[in-house]
Amino acid sequence: MARCFYIRESGARCVSEADEATGLCDAHQKVIPFKRPEDSRHRKVFVRLVAFLLLITLLIPLLYSFRSLYWHPSGEAQKAW
Repeated sequence: MARCFYIRESGARCVSEADEATGLCDAHQKVIPFKRPEDSRHRKVFVRLVAFLLLITLLIPLLYSFRSLYWHPSGEAQKAW
């Protein structure tokens, strides 16, 4: 049988025999469920505030660009009138 695919932090490989289906030995086949911690209310408010500020920071220059390009007639058009 093949050796286990698990590699320790030191770089050494596990010397146990591995299961053919998974490639890991019995000691390293355990699945540890990941529980995501609950997001705090302050974190959610902070993320939304930062997202809003970034949106405003990007939209204001875009608004001024469009205003200068399309909302005011150019200097040549004003002279012709």
